[in-house]
Amino acid sequence: MSAGSSLPYRLRPNKAVDRELFLSLLMRLAPALGLEAYHYVGLGGPFLEDFRLVHARLGVKMMTCVEAEEEVYKRQLFNRPVESIECVHQTLEDYLDGTSFEEPAIVWFDYTEPKSIATQIDRFAQTIGSAPLKSILRITLNANPESLGKPDPDEISVQVGNKASGDRREKPTVQEWRLDRFRNRVGQLFPSGLQAESMTQKKFGESVLRVLKLAVEKEAINFPDRKAVWALATHYKDGQAMVTAALIVCPSDDTTIEKSVKAWEFYSSPDNPHKIDLPALSTLERLTMESRDDIKAKMDFDLPKSDMGEDPILAFKKFYRIYPHFSRVEL
Repeated sequence: MSAGSSLPYRLRPNKAVDRELFLSLLMRLAPALGLEAYHYVGLGGPFLEDFRLVHARLGVKMMTCVEAEEEVYKRQLFNRPVESIECVHQTLEDYLDGTSFEEPAIVWFDYTEPKSIATQIDRFAQTIGSAPLKSILRITLNANPESLGKPDPDEISVQVGNKASGDRREKPTVQEWRLDRFRNRVGQLFPSGLQAESMTQKKFGESVLRVLKLAVEKEAINFPDRKAVWALATHYKDGQAMVTAALIVCPSDDTTIEKSVKAWEFYSSPDNPHKIDLPALSTLERLTMESRDDIKAKMDFDLPKSDMGEDPILAFKKFYRIYPHFSRVEL
């Protein structure tokens, strides 16, 4: 677990919205699938906040938190918010290898290490065939293009717009160099037609999701009794850029679950993920944006854009109902 994953959610508003979207998906599926009887498996970090919310919102009692780092595992035992949460000191992969799920499960593969992305995606895809039907699988992956490494200045040429340095023909640009590294990292899962322009902060998350979708499609072909129904995909950045995707392992002849998912207001897939790029707002700014349509006329200034490039007003309007509100409470 990275140090970043220990940051409180008040410092990670985009991740907080991503979590609320996943909880909203689960609540939509709960009546049809009976999620309160599911087994929830994931990585809870030192505070197990996701587990607390899954229990509070859905009534799930059978929960297993898996943690490889010993000190974090000890904190989990101390901070465990619900007695029914089983804390296990293992890697997620070892736990899944040693567990036979008799009933459907919700499994969250929460990864932050970028160098093992091909192995992480492979493991997620393999679970499509081994998980019980109607299980819900979710994955979080690092989507920071800088994780591909930093080229030596002598290895690359410089290109700004249509202008390039004199050695352009002999040396690649930073994006071309990253594309080659990405190809080596994901191997046979490298999508055809992927271009160097996809190696920027704004677009790299979509490239990672293309790899994920390709891996799942290849695996699903081997299991004619089931299909993977995508329900939610996101791309956000709170410090580190990340992508997430969630799917339901449905019977091959299912139409009911898929229809319900696609009618959900926040339905998205790896082909068209939600870009969660919310601005940091004061309380007055938030209340103004919630209550008025003429936001630009009322707020006579521009909100800053991040390097993901989303319009901050449109981003807020899209997710205003689940925009996190934080306040100090003295206990």
